[in-house]
Amino acid sequence: MEVSRAGLIIRRILAYLADGMLVLLLWFALCRLAEHLQYPDLEQFSTWCLLATWCLYFPLSEYLLRGYTAGKVLCGLQVINGIGQPPSLLQVLIRSATRPFEAAISPATLLICCESSRGQRIGDRLARTYVIPRKDLVRLRGLIAAQTGLP
Repeated sequence: MEVSRAGLIIRRILAYLADGMLVLLLWFALCRLAEHLQYPDLEQFSTWCLLATWCLYFPLSEYLLRGYTAGKVLCGLQVINGIGQPPSLLQVLIRSATRPFEAAISPATLLICCESSRGQRIGDRLARTYVIPRKDLVRLRGLIAAQTGLP
């Protein structure tokens, strides 16, 4: 079940880029709708709409879809907690709160992920979550059950 850190990090970057494109598409669609409805201050709406879409997409997706976003599904990844289950709401919020800062310092974030033995970014470390390939999840849960004595 040993996963190449470089492969995992590349898949995480691709998932993030796919999610970013989806956020931009959602934002564009909302702006077009506002334009069609003749919203009075379209420029201000556009700015706030992009901010809200970006800030809500990741936590809502990861929590409601139990560790997935559209990008993670496309790249075969899932967020899990330390016992192999989907992240809790608090864990999702911690991951999401650190994302804007990590995006702003993306070269440093990339170095931190590369340094981590499990390819974790700062948000993962603080939330005690892991992003793993979906195909490894069943095996991981079996190993955890064997170690803890759970069925």
